[in-house]
Amino acid sequence: MKLRFLPQVMIGLAAILMNTACASKATPTPANDMVVNIAMGVAVAETQTAEAPTLTPSVTPTYTPIPPTVTPTHGPIKPPVIVDFSSCWFGPGYSYVLESHIKGGKQVQLIGIGSIPGWYIIINPYYGQPCWIHASDVRIDANMDLSQIPLMTPIPLTPTPW
Repeated sequence: MKLRFLPQVMIGLAAILMNTACASKATPTPANDMVVNIAMGVAVAETQTAEAPTLTPSVTPTYTPIPPTVTPTHGPIKPPVIVDFSSCWFGPGYSYVLESHIKGGKQVQLIGIGSIPGWYIIINPYYGQPCWIHASDVRIDANMDLSQIPLMTPIPLTPTPW
């Protein structure tokens, strides 16, 4: 009675063996190929040694004296100074909003020459922001190179709604 299931078991085993024998082999995925290539590259790199660098003789620098150049100086350049009690505006002209007044003798930083003749742009010494001041209110050292100061155009004047 025990042998009654033997033919069925044998047929099942034969079917399993035939299935596995006839199955096609799995093709490796590109990711597997990449992993294999990286591993092979690492293995090759670990077995190689780097060559010692060859030293080339360096050239000894030579000293060539350069004669000093003399530039005429008229002493240190003094910063611009406000001549008298003056007004500083948000634009060149009395139509713009008044920013503040600056007392006479106060040193200021000149940052621009107005595209409107007779006006400079300075940094307000009290508020630290740019403002426009009339050229007659500022004393500028004659040795100051004004060609290095940029030319600035004011923002357009917009009417103030009342």
